[in-house]
Amino acid sequence: MTALLRGFAAASAVLTLLALQGCETIKVVSDHDSSYSFAGHDSFAWISEHPMVSAGPGTNPLLEGRVMNAITETLRARGLSLVPDATQADLVISFSLGARDRLSVTSTPYPIAYRGAWRWGRAYYDDVDVRQYTEGRLAIDFFDAREKRPVWHGYATANISSVDQEDRPALLREAVAKILAEFPPAAP
Repeated sequence: MTALLRGFAAASAVLTLLALQGCETIKVVSDHDSSYSFAGHDSFAWISEHPMVSAGPGTNPLLEGRVMNAITETLRARGLSLVPDATQADLVISFSLGARDRLSVTSTPYPIAYRGAWRWGRAYYDDVDVRQYTEGRLAIDFFDAREKRPVWHGYATANISSVDQEDRPALLREAVAKILAEFPPAAP
């Protein structure tokens, strides 16, 4: 009986871990020019009137303003200020949005006990799981306004569910916050 309870506890722990991992859907990567010092850079502007430099086909144009607001809110909370003129800013920002449909196919073979007249071999069958989903991507780029060169790049990817589709502003705010979590990078 105790072996059964230990097995149940182990299975519960694994299911809990998988459930928690499922909640962490946004994956973030960032890179920066390690020779660049972000010290003293406390103002930013948009690279142009429309800083969404790239968008996938069918991208909702309303997302541009929502991403701009999320970036502005996040950077203001970190002490950076938005200036209207890019020539007066320390950093200029652009971003891109995209999504693509993906297909995931997994195959799990299961043995079936088979004992023919010769009593050899085992038969197998495959359990095939096919799942279609949408993978979204948001990339944010920072450029030094005076030197006109890229200094920081970060992006997030997420599998977008139907629930995420219903609450896009919340997903965008979360993605922006995670992308900018380590901005500006610590001095070496």
